[in-house]
Amino acid sequence: MSEDPQTTTPTDLSASARNYAREEDARAIGSNVLGLINIFGQHMNLETLDGVTLAYDYGEALRELDRGVETSSELSFSKEWGIGVAMTPAVLRDGVLKSHILFNAAILEGLMDEPDSEACREAVHIIAHECAHVEINAIKDRQFPGVILRYRADTWYEGLRLEVIEASWDEYAACRISAGFGNDPSENYQGVFLNILGEAGPNVREAILKCRHDADYDALMIEAQRNIGNLVKYASYVLGTADGLDQDIETDLREISEALEGHWFAPFFLRLRDAHRVLWERYGQWESLTEFETIADIWLEMLADRGVEVTPQEDGRMYVNITFRADTSSIQAMMWGIRQAAKGSQSWKLPTDRDDKGSEPS
Repeated sequence: MSEDPQTTTPTDLSASARNYAREEDARAIGSNVLGLINIFGQHMNLETLDGVTLAYDYGEALRELDRGVETSSELSFSKEWGIGVAMTPAVLRDGVLKSHILFNAAILEGLMDEPDSEACREAVHIIAHECAHVEINAIKDRQFPGVILRYRADTWYEGLRLEVIEASWDEYAACRISAGFGNDPSENYQGVFLNILGEAGPNVREAILKCRHDADYDALMIEAQRNIGNLVKYASYVLGTADGLDQDIETDLREISEALEGHWFAPFFLRLRDAHRVLWERYGQWESLTEFETIADIWLEMLADRGVEVTPQEDGRMYVNITFRADTSSIQAMMWGIRQAAKGSQSWKLPTDRDDKGSEPS
C-alpha cells in the first residue's frame, strides 16, 4: 500500500474563529478546514502559512489582521462585480514573509453538508484557491526577496503597474493551480467577467466625459484603473481556470467566445492569455520582475484604446491625455453635461476642446 505524500502544511498550524454563535460549529468547521489544508499541502508548498482565520465579521477581521509591518492602506474585501469571500495577504513574522488565510465564515458552512453537495465542493475549492496563493507568495518572495510588503513604489504610475501585475498574475496562477480541486468555479468567474466586460468601456467613457468638464485627471485615472484594472484581473480568473482544466476558449467556453467576438477587448484577452502562459512556463524560475512587465504593457494599451493615454515622465509623474474619439468628443461631453444638469446633480460648465491637452497627476 502506497503512503500518502508528505504534507508541507506546518504541524503547528491553527485556526481562529470569530463571531460563531456556537463553539461546537467553530470547532467542527475549523477542524475540517485544517484537514483540507493538510491535504492541499501534499500538492502545494504551504510551509509559509502563518495561520487561518474563519470570521463571520470578515471585513473587521481583514482590518484587524496584524501584517507585521505598517502598510499604506487597510485590507478590505471587494464589493464591485464580485463579492470577496476569502483572502490570503502576506504578513511578516520576525522578518520572514508568510501568508495568512482569512475566510468569510458563511462560505464555509457548506463543509457541514454532504461531501458531494455543491455547497461543500464550492467551499473546498475556495480553500484550495487560497492555499495556492500561499505558494505563490512564497515563490515570489524566494525569487524576489525584499519586495512583497517591503518595497514601496516611487510613483503613482509605478504603483499602478505593480498593482495590475500582482492582481492579474496572482489570480491566473492561483486559478490554474487550484482548478482541479472541489467545485468547478468557471461559471462564477465567467459571470463576473462578462459583467465587467460589458461595463468597463462605457464606465471609462463616462469618466472621460466628466473629466472634460472638471479637468480632474486624478479622478479619471482612478476610475479608468478601477474598470480596466479589474477587467484584466477577472479575465485572468477565467484564463487561469481554463488553462488549469485544459479548456479551449472557443470550444469549451462558448459564452465567453461569443461575447468577445468583435469586442474591443478580444485581442487584449488573447495577448493576456499568452503573457500568462509564458510566465507559467517559467513558474518559480523567473530571474527579474521585468518578465512580468508585459501584463502592465497590455493594461497600458487597453487604457489608450479606450481614449486615455498615459505617458510616464522623467520626474516620475505621468502625463494623461484624452485622445480624440467621436464618442468622447466635446459635443458628446456637452450633451453629457446637459444630462447631468437635468438630473439636478450640479451646474456644469460647457467643456472646452481638450483633445490634445492633458494633465499630470501627482
